[in-house]
Amino acid sequence: MVALDPQYMTFDYRCEYRGIPGPDHDVEDYPMNWSVAVDGTVWEQDEAGIPIGDGEEVHVGDARFTVVPDAGLIDLFDTLDAVDQELANVAEMLTIERPDLMTSAGMELGGDLLVLSSLWIDSKYRGHRIGHSVLEAILGTVGRATTLVILQASPAPTDGGPEEGSPEHAAAKDALRRYWSDFGFQEAAGDYLVLGDMADASDA
Repeated sequence: MVALDPQYMTFDYRCEYRGIPGPDHDVEDYPMNWSVAVDGTVWEQDEAGIPIGDGEEVHVGDARFTVVPDAGLIDLFDTLDAVDQELANVAEMLTIERPDLMTSAGMELGGDLLVLSSLWIDSKYRGHRIGHSVLEAILGTVGRATTLVILQASPAPTDGGPEEGSPEHAAAKDALRRYWSDFGFQEAAGDYLVLGDMADASDA
């Protein structure tokens, strides 16, 4: 058995940004697109579960996310629609279907929006809430000013993956909803989930 302790994970954050972030940017340049590569040290365990050996450096997973600074102070739909359709769909949900989410979070006074686009964990390390640890690390570093987190609880299309609308696809969506509800996410609209209380998230 291989042991992976989140305390021994390393996070390599990358963000390429032209100029200095601020409201004077062109709308399509305003959001900050981040990626993070997660590595870790793993140890073999003996039958009693005690780590043995010197440990091995492994690649654990990757994530992509977008930070929209002070999302309640800008025209959110125009800004995200200028970036791509994925973010435009998030903006439509927040401005048309669930405008109460940003209002109840007090985002008219400021606060960043974080949209988690993807989070992939190597299958060898799944089942131990490593994805929770990755998101917790993101919120504790580049996401410290985050007021709302949005993600879509639907499996990304992959070759050989379940077809949309199939029972397998529905089961995968249900599993994702359960997984992220354990972190503190709540229903937003459609497949979207929202996290609005950072204090609760840090205890996940």
